[in-house]
Amino acid sequence: MTGKRRLARLQEDIQRELAAIVEFESRDPIVRDAFPTVMDVRLSVDGRYAKVYVAAGTEVNPDEFLSALVRDQGFYRSELASRLATRHTPQLQFIIDLTVERSLRLERLLRDDDEPRSE
Repeated sequence: MTGKRRLARLQEDIQRELAAIVEFESRDPIVRDAFPTVMDVRLSVDGRYAKVYVAAGTEVNPDEFLSALVRDQGFYRSELASRLATRHTPQLQFIIDLTVERSLRLERLLRDDDEPRSE
C-alpha cells in the first residue's frame, strides 16, 4: 500500500509543479495566451512516464496548443527535475483535456432545450 500512496503523492507533486511551470513560466506565446490548466497527471507504475492532461481557453486551436506543449516539453521536464527530489524525472506526454469544453457545451444544449419554444 505504501507504493500506491507514494505514487499518488508523486502524481500530486508533479501536477502542482507542472501547473506552476506551464501557467506562469512558459515562454511560448501560444501556451501563455491559452490560459492553460493542468487538470490531471497519470504516472506509470514505475514513475518513468506521465500523461499530463491540460485544458486551455475556448479561443485556442487545440492542435497548435498541443504542438506548442510538445515542442517545449524539454523545458517543462528540466524545470520539473529541478523542483522534484526524485531519482528519475518522468517523460511527459501532453494530452488536451476537453472535459470542461464538453461540459459547457452540454450545459448550453440543456439550457437551450429547457427554454420554452414560441410557435
